[in-house]
Amino acid sequence: MCLPMAYEDLVQWMFNLERFGIKLGLGNMTEFMSRIGDPHRDFKSVHVTGTNGKGSVCAFLASMLTDAGMKIGLYTSPHLVDFRERVRVNGTMISEADVVRIGKELRETMESMAMEDSEKQLTFFELTTGLAFRYFSEIEVDLAIVEVGMGGRLDATNLVNPEAVGITRVGLEHTAYLGKTLRDIAREKAGIIKQGVPVLSCESNRDVLSILQASCDKKAAELRLLGRDFAFENGRSTIDGAEFDYIGKHSIKKLRIPLLGEHQMENATMAVAIAEELSRKGHDIPEDCVRSGLSKTEWRGRLDFWSRSPLVVLDGSHNPEGVETSVRVLSEQGLTPLTYVLACMNDKDASGILRALSGTAERMILTQVDNARSMKAADLLELAKTEFSGRTEAVTHPDEAIRTALSSVGGKGVCIIGSFYLVGAAIRWLEGNRQAEGELAATHKV
Repeated sequence: MCLPMAYEDLVQWMFNLERFGIKLGLGNMTEFMSRIGDPHRDFKSVHVTGTNGKGSVCAFLASMLTDAGMKIGLYTSPHLVDFRERVRVNGTMISEADVVRIGKELRETMESMAMEDSEKQLTFFELTTGLAFRYFSEIEVDLAIVEVGMGGRLDATNLVNPEAVGITRVGLEHTAYLGKTLRDIAREKAGIIKQGVPVLSCESNRDVLSILQASCDKKAAELRLLGRDFAFENGRSTIDGAEFDYIGKHSIKKLRIPLLGEHQMENATMAVAIAEELSRKGHDIPEDCVRSGLSKTEWRGRLDFWSRSPLVVLDGSHNPEGVETSVRVLSEQGLTPLTYVLACMNDKDASGILRALSGTAERMILTQVDNARSMKAADLLELAKTEFSGRTEAVTHPDEAIRTALSSVGGKGVCIIGSFYLVGAAIRWLEGNRQAEGELAATHKV
């Protein structure tokens, strides 16, 4: 019984590091890695950035490579329910014992740095990244798939020297840190491009592409693009997932994924293109492993159908572009209008998110999550009044907001959206109320 408490105490201490905020820059991270033996130099990697879809690309790729018999590390953020979701090997989360063991060691190093100079205080994400890299080194992964936390150029993950770089579509996000324009943000994303390392992207915006191409030219890196160098055709999406044909250096017919929507076909296509690049570098990834890996990909909280009767959808989309995509997919499946339970972080475009939801909303329940960056439900309600003329109400606690939505479902069901923190809270509440919500539990797709 001691281990769970030790684990919980350590993770709580790590989350307390969030008080130091976000510090973009590689100086502290470089020194930290050096002090713990530069574990990021011990494994090969793929580095993925972008605004929307980067986590899905990582999940698709990890599943394919695992099916190919490789030992694959996967580092993503944020988590939904359990901190250990961030660090996985072949789909299995890092153990609590390993989090405690490695975390305690890294804590000593971190505190030593901070005592020498307060400016060397590490952030939560820097420490977590160090923990992941140390674990991947110790367990001797064949390859780690690393998702960027924010931006790219100054992100804590940008110490890896990858085999391939992936850049999904770029949108306006984190403007206080990354810049006010799309071109500014594209420059930050392009900062993960390394000398001679192939770059694969599904971007189509001309301004963004010009920046990506310029960076690739400077680094002598080949840029391969969706629609030009690889593509998907004959796409078909249902509530159960999607099917498409991959067109690239090789063509593969009738690939199936359990995630629905054209955007997920795009993400899966990019993952297959990255797998092709890895094959060129000597990794053996047979077609049957591409097919089976894609079909078995698990990625919760992305148009995740918890229940079909009543309809309950969990979606972590947290910017206008992502929300617009999710709403479009739900509408194409005939699943709107909906009751939306919405929470937003203060640094997100809440007005844009509300506008994206308003056309398919039967009712909106505005809430907030247990995070210092969460927008207050009352403030979100005031914004909603300017963007949506239908029924709105503020319910401060997310558990009560979900209960309220389910007690009187408006439209064709409930969609819980706007924040991965809210999705995580929803999963915890729904799992904790399985008996009371018997029908929901019986139809939940794991």
